[in-house]
Amino acid sequence: MKRIALIVGTAAAVAYARPARAQSVSPAVGTPGSPDQSIVQGAGVKVGESTVLHPSAGAETGFISNVFFENENPARAGVLRVILELQAASLSNQRIDAESGDPNSEGDAQQEAGDLEWSAGLRVIGQEYLSTNDYVQAQHDFGWGANVHGTVFPRKTWQFGFSDDYTRDFRPTNFESDIKVNRDINRLALRLMYQPDGRALSGALRYENTIDIFEKSSQAFANRIQHTFGVRGNWQWLPITRIYADASLGVFSGLGTSSVKQSSLPLRLMTGIQSAITVDTTINLHVGYGRGFYSSGPDFNNVVFGAQFGWRYSPFGRATAMYSYDFSDSIQANYFRDHAFQLNATQQYDRFTATAMLDFRLRQYRGIDPMIAATGSGTDRNDVLFGLTLGGRYNFKDWLAATAEYELVVDSTGYSYMTDGLTVDPSYVRHQLLAGARATW
Repeated sequence: MKRIALIVGTAAAVAYARPARAQSVSPAVGTPGSPDQSIVQGAGVKVGESTVLHPSAGAETGFISNVFFENENPARAGVLRVILELQAASLSNQRIDAESGDPNSEGDAQQEAGDLEWSAGLRVIGQEYLSTNDYVQAQHDFGWGANVHGTVFPRKTWQFGFSDDYTRDFRPTNFESDIKVNRDINRLALRLMYQPDGRALSGALRYENTIDIFEKSSQAFANRIQHTFGVRGNWQWLPITRIYADASLGVFSGLGTSSVKQSSLPLRLMTGIQSAITVDTTINLHVGYGRGFYSSGPDFNNVVFGAQFGWRYSPFGRATAMYSYDFSDSIQANYFRDHAFQLNATQQYDRFTATAMLDFRLRQYRGIDPMIAATGSGTDRNDVLFGLTLGGRYNFKDWLAATAEYELVVDSTGYSYMTDGLTVDPSYVRHQLLAGARATW
């Protein structure tokens, strides 16, 4: 398979990025479509004086309408997914208090908890496609991931935070083939935080590193490494209003001799405000400047901004609306720019929780290699992306739940590629329906 075809396949596989969901425990695997770890919560198994283990397992089955992200005659298949997880964490102050028999012993709990709070996780996902199509069957694979998050001196003025998240992501290409777009992604974040009690001012210094490697040597042209250095200052202007300023500079480049990724120095200067209008409404606003400083080809150089409005419309329901204009480094181009609109809603009815997400993006890729473009397509690509996710879960117990989720993704573009002498349209429509059960201990 030629490199051109792999660029097309990679682009289709990552064209729609599902937003991360807030979770009470950080996920061991951040793969889009991975189940939410906060669905079930168990007491765990205490190990030693201050560590608790949370093993969990689950299974899902369903249907995917477009396995290979194709524009015409998509391959359909049933799917079976098995999930195994193991979480470990330091004991919370509340559990230490409960086990000591004194709910008012906050000082003793803090002393016993020590100067390190941490959590770690491991997840394995096995996925099998149920189909008579040999190419579809060849896509069965395992995804896995591991993470560790922690804070040193969590109750001191100066704190040090660390996190490392590793993911093996597996996806089919965008046409019928036994070739997969498997990637290994590692994200490291280090933070030095200044958070004095009773003071209006706080801040942090941070370093972030991302290594993105494709497993097949024929896809190594897209390997990349990213370093980001940042500083943030916060001013607690009012009890429910915070104003902040943030600056970051990245050092992005290809990784390895086979990589053809353009190097860049993405700069962002940002200021924003986080506040509550009423008891039930919140608002977050930010505005700033961004520039890519790419070594060659098109460069982003513009204002970046965004807003999010939240409304708790009932004691058990909340909705948010978001808009943002920003840019990100791209695998198939120098960068892509998004006008992103998103609506989210969560409603709880006794033991049943329903969720809905609507995501709409006007995306432009800039700096695509002209050698892979069909005649007249140029180096810029404009996409309209639409995503709809509807989910529900019923918790029989805190540790046992049934789940169901429907997802629709539509990628529409007028762009086309040339591969093996054929013109390829990367547009696609994809439906996915999954139902299953989760349990933890």
